[in-house]
Amino acid sequence: MLESASSAVPHGICRKLDRLFFVLQYEDDTLLFSTAKSAAAQTLKEVLLAFSEISGIHLNFNKCSLVPFNLSAPSLNSITSTLQVNTAELPLHYLGLPLTLNKPDRLAYQDIIDKVQRKLAGWRSSLLSRAGRVLLASSVLSSIPVYFMSVFKLPIWVIKAIDRIRRNFIWSSSTNQGRGMHLLSWDRVCLPKSFGGFGLLDLKLQNIALLLRWWWRLSNNPNSLWSASARRLYAKRDPSVPPILWNTAGSFFWRDLFSIRLFFQLCTFSQVGSGLATSFWYENWGGSCLYYCTPNSKPSARRFISLRSAFSSVQELLPSPMTFQQSSLCEVLANLSFTDQPDKLLSKYTSNGIYTASSAYRFLVSAGKIRFPLKCIWKFKVPPSIKFFLLLLAHTRILTQDQLLKRHIYFTPGCVLCLQQNCETASHLFFLCPFSKQLWHSFGFSNTLASLSSQDSVLLSLQLLFQSAARDRLKLTLIATSLWAIWLERNNRTFRQQSRRLDAVHHWIISESTLFMKCC
Repeated sequence: MLESASSAVPHGICRKLDRLFFVLQYEDDTLLFSTAKSAAAQTLKEVLLAFSEISGIHLNFNKCSLVPFNLSAPSLNSITSTLQVNTAELPLHYLGLPLTLNKPDRLAYQDIIDKVQRKLAGWRSSLLSRAGRVLLASSVLSSIPVYFMSVFKLPIWVIKAIDRIRRNFIWSSSTNQGRGMHLLSWDRVCLPKSFGGFGLLDLKLQNIALLLRWWWRLSNNPNSLWSASARRLYAKRDPSVPPILWNTAGSFFWRDLFSIRLFFQLCTFSQVGSGLATSFWYENWGGSCLYYCTPNSKPSARRFISLRSAFSSVQELLPSPMTFQQSSLCEVLANLSFTDQPDKLLSKYTSNGIYTASSAYRFLVSAGKIRFPLKCIWKFKVPPSIKFFLLLLAHTRILTQDQLLKRHIYFTPGCVLCLQQNCETASHLFFLCPFSKQLWHSFGFSNTLASLSSQDSVLLSLQLLFQSAARDRLKLTLIATSLWAIWLERNNRTFRQQSRRLDAVHHWIISESTLFMKCC
């Protein structure tokens, strides 16, 4: 890659214009950066030929490409004839990512969507259980865009397109991947299992967590190539100013990073030493960033003030009267003891203080969410398909008659197990139906469910059952298998006109539970 001497040198490197070349190399891919002068091109050619003679590695210049930046046609022709290579233009691909001066076009993003779609060609969803489809969507489909997301912020339309593919694959059993019947909202599907979801990646939050690593490198690796380049371009006049206060204008990549800076402040905190490198306004040194809890801040909040400098003038900097949060931060500041050690930026959600995308994602996806009371479902010794069923049952999303009515699917109401004419609900089918009651009685759980009524939720009924079994794995397996058996019996009687007596169902549950305890 060559660049005109009058323009900015890539990455702020090559200070000695004709004598220093900057090299990026990964496996068999090599990028050479140089100034756009004939003398520099001749020197580069000589260096490459000398390397070929010394190493014995033959260089094929026909496979090399020259990418000019701000270069006139005569200069380009002169350099091309010197190097004897072909010319190329941006955008181009390097290590699977587009190199471009502008934001990647729609075609670059469409390629990611097509890769996800092509994965489905060899899969037959009709032969997979929903639990199997969730596993494939989580481990394969969700991982395809991760590499791209570590560098670029995906547009919303791309995320929606990939989510549509994943969602339809999970809920549809047809080979053409139609919509199917979505039993659970996508937001809930993407929640962690401990919060009642299936643990699929929320691509928007994962994208943010991956991009925040660039902020971490800026703050904690000031001598890296990335930090040095960004500092030279965006650090205004004072390189000691924290990155959070650098210029917001710049390349599309920098603007995308700046749009998520608040998330980085939520995931990190400053371990105060000397207090000279910590921003009084913009860094989390006392539990939160002062700037965001001071909406009517003075103009001084828009410039860098170190924590140590603000120590003696807090009353002048903050508006009066102060809010409770501001007063709390002032108390924290008053109790700080400064040392000669440098300030350190640490991650909140890792034990060693080093930022990881996984820890940030766990925080972002679970922030403000209530933990699911039946997360123990995922630890039961039953097949994944039964765990999947139990989770849908806990959310009251299995297709009983009341749920079918909500989807405008009409039928003759009635319970096929007890022949009552009322509309079938999950609460009636699994806990209040005479058939189900007799089944629970045969396993000794009738007293546990004796106090239940039609007004009680399915979630409460499941909680009572699982709590009665405590940590007895066999009993928990019996309960899970019994719920599954009731559902199978209901479906066999509804769709296949096949029925079994209660004692046959009881025997089947015992034999299957014994098998699950051995194999799961």
